Amino acid sequence: MKKKVLEKLAALCLIGTMIVGVVGCGQTETSSSINDEAEKEVNTSAQTEASESKSTEQEANSEATVDKNDPNATAMTNGLNLPEIDGGVLKLNVSIPEFNISSEGTMIQQEWEKKMEAYLGVDLDITWTRTPYADYRENELLVLQAGTNIPDIATTTKGSSIVEYGEDGTLLNLSDYMDYMVYYPDYLEQTNGGPNYAKNEDGSMYYFIDGFYNPDDIMGAQSFTAFAYRFDILRDMGWTPATTLDEFTKLCEDMKAKIDDGTLDLDYVIINNTKDYSIYRGFVGIFHTWDCLYYNGSEWVFGPIEDNFRDMLKYINGLYKAGYIDPEFATADFNQGTVKATTGVGAICPTLWAGSVASWNSARTDDKTEWGLAYLPAGDYGTAWKWGSRQAGKSLNANASGIYISADVEYPEYAVALIDYQYSDQIVELLNWGIEGQTYNVVDGEKVFVDEIMNAENPANTSGEYGLMASSVCRTGIPFVPIDFNAMLDLASLPEPWWNESNGFYEGKYWVESSVNGGDDSVSPYDRAPVTYLSAEEQTDKSQLSYGGVCESRAKELAHKFIVGELDINDDAAWESYIADIKSQTDNDFDSILETLNARTVK
Repeated sequence: MKKKVLEKLAALCLIGTMIVGVVGCGQTETSSSINDEAEKEVNTSAQTEASESKSTEQEANSEATVDKNDPNATAMTNGLNLPEIDGGVLKLNVSIPEFNISSEGTMIQQEWEKKMEAYLGVDLDITWTRTPYADYRENELLVLQAGTNIPDIATTTKGSSIVEYGEDGTLLNLSDYMDYMVYYPDYLEQTNGGPNYAKNEDGSMYYFIDGFYNPDDIMGAQSFTAFAYRFDILRDMGWTPATTLDEFTKLCEDMKAKIDDGTLDLDYVIINNTKDYSIYRGFVGIFHTWDCLYYNGSEWVFGPIEDNFRDMLKYINGLYKAGYIDPEFATADFNQGTVKATTGVGAICPTLWAGSVASWNSARTDDKTEWGLAYLPAGDYGTAWKWGSRQAGKSLNANASGIYISADVEYPEYAVALIDYQYSDQIVELLNWGIEGQTYNVVDGEKVFVDEIMNAENPANTSGEYGLMASSVCRTGIPFVPIDFNAMLDLASLPEPWWNESNGFYEGKYWVESSVNGGDDSVSPYDRAPVTYLSAEEQTDKSQLSYGGVCESRAKELAHKFIVGELDINDDAAWESYIADIKSQTDNDFDSILETLNARTVK
């Protein structure tokens, strides 16, 4: 696919930002450089001797049983036939984003390099270009659009958007180098949809997709799976969180009555966490619909025009008309939402992320206020769906992050083998847990982070200073490497108050409790959608219906009017006009986009 000339010119004008020092945002460093001529001679001699016996060793290894999970496994013992490199030094230019804490110089980054050298059988001479994450995301496509000075290896956050740069020969087609992959195929095979999930229709594959390791098969999610309640109020009044939508309506009614008679010192029953998420995002799963394009179990549909979505808006409009919802639900930002939660403005919040309750309880202005969580109440459609349910075992993330390799890299076999090794149990364990005896210990067969980390005021930051990736504040190696769910839960997931019918009030972690309390029926079909093959143009069409696209944005704007009564949700003509308005937002015919999506989906 040809890139537009104007795009190239614009990118060339700005490319210095990404290549020459990144204008003060990033920094350049060289690791494992060989500075001594004598050392070079030794390495060259050693490689010559090794090469003389390489063929014999490979023949022996091919006949032996290869254990790729052996901590001492190497590319050679795994049967990879890597070419010889003059001088035994692999030189690479690598461009990566920086997160809250830089991985540069950390203990784990240094250990990553040692293990990579041992695995590949060469010394590494890597020139790193590091750029703050936000700047990296904003500028990363400029490098590809320019088509010059492409890094040998680079992080991508754009996913399918980079396919065209593979098609025009800018990026390496990884499918041509499957013989140099030993560990990545495990993630390909175990992901919903199998290997096709990561490949294009013609079998090509232009980036390694970010992975996730879930050893205990926890199907939890990070947000929009629970309502938050003022637990202190519920206890005082003898109430419990709602398990059904009817119970929720009754609870709101009872709370409003106590507010009106002065028993409860609240302004409203319901508040929103932030205007950035429409309040209905907490309700869509209850009504088995979604707030943008999604797969409903049999086909791709646009949630905001479904009858289920209309039923949801009718319900929320009823809550609003009854005076239960804070009128500023669509205008208060995150900071204002925190103030409302900690100063007694409301007692229920239906739309929030994991960690919100913990932060509210830390920021409370009195000793009594306590926020807690309970799984979404069930409606007429059964168990509420949750968004973002994790897959079991090893899987590739349903997002756009990953790593690409330049088609012009000098030694593509080594580059592929290096990235592939990041998906090995050895490297995933190193980058997430660190080194036994230094960052973690094994107690009763389970890994436990050392006291220095877990007793720190901020375990995530302390672990991040070691370079531990599970901290979520530092990304070691070449991002993105699979996150170990258990390690992440220990470091980055704070305990929060929870409630369910069996345990009553208790403490738990959002990811785990959303799995336990939601169960198998809570997994949204969208989180297990089949593979859909789309061209670059079709991907663009799809994006207009996806979250943040023009159709979703327009639906959010008009849905607000239905909620507050500016538009009558019970008026069929108003609803049909709403649907027509949304469909008019796309560049190409709205219905044709959905038809194409479904025609291109592998069932």
